[in-house]
Parts: sequence; structure tokens; C-alpha cells
Amino acid sequence: MADLITEFIDKNVIDSLFLMLDSSDNEKINNAAEIVASAFGSGKLNIKNDETKLLESFRKNLSLLVEKTWVEQQDVSLKEEVLYKLGQFCEQIGSQNDKKWSDAYSTFIKILNDVVYLMFGAQTKSSDFDEYALRIDPEFGIFWWYVKNLPAQNDWAESKNRAVELVAMHFLANY
Repeated sequence: MADLITEFIDKNVIDSLFLMLDSSDNEKINNAAEIVASAFGSGKLNIKNDETKLLESFRKNLSLLVEKTWVEQQDVSLKEEVLYKLGQFCEQIGSQNDKKWSDAYSTFIKILNDVVYLMFGAQTKSSDFDEYALRIDPEFGIFWWYVKNLPAQNDWAESKNRAVELVAMHFLANY
């Protein structure tokens, strides 16, 4: 996918993703996050803005997407679990907890992966899904490339977790 992604986004977006993941400088992380989010084609993300409106749009859009997605009978419980975890995630992010973004990160990554699985089924596990996603919907494919580059867990600062999660939320709030 590394070579294919360059057909869809500029090198500065790729460099920004890796800078965001590798850096501990908040200003560099925030600037890189805004560049990566711009590649989704869903408007500008201002990382410094209050996340309340974005969180609500994210919750509504993702809930609607999950609820309206037709799934096989064996995936109905996963669909219900995703909606439950989404509610928990949004409640946690809306709280005043000082480590809310860091504490919610692994749940957030699980939600993202489960939602994509609900949308595309077992195909998400195939080796050519990344290319398929880019070709059928380049903006979604770029989002999926972003998600696949995120670690399952991390020990990042709260501000970095916030920036990384806001980028994905920005895409899904506008998808």
C-alpha cells in the first residue's frame, strides 16, 4: 500500500502522518494532524478548536452509519457492541477526565476497525482490501490507510492522543 498511496495523496501528507506518529512536539503534531485531515477531502480540521461539536457530529454520523449498515446475522451482536462502545467512548471524551483521550485510545481503535468490518465484512481481512478501498472511494481509502498506520496501543501524551483521534473523528463526522 505504501507505493499505491502516493497515487492518491501528496508526499507531504505521508510525511505528516509519520511526523505526527513519531514526534512529541505538540505544535508539530497539531500541524501534521491538520495536513493529514485535509487529505480526506472533508473540510479543514482546526485542531485547536473545541472538540465538542466534532464529537457530537462524530457520534451522530457513526451511529447512523452503523445502524443503517446491513450485516450478516452473525454480525448483529458486533453491531450492537460497536454502538455501545461508541456511546461509552463519546461519554468518556465528553468527561472532564484529565487523561480521557489516552484512556479511550484502544477502545477508539477497536471501534474504527469494527465499523470498517461491519461496512465491508470479511473482505477487510484480505490482503488486497487496502487497494480496494482506495480504488472504490479514495477518501475512504486514505482514511483506512491512516487507521492502519495507527498502533493498537500507545504511551503517547494526552495531547498527541487527542490530535490522532480528532483526525479520524473529523473524517467520520463528515463521511
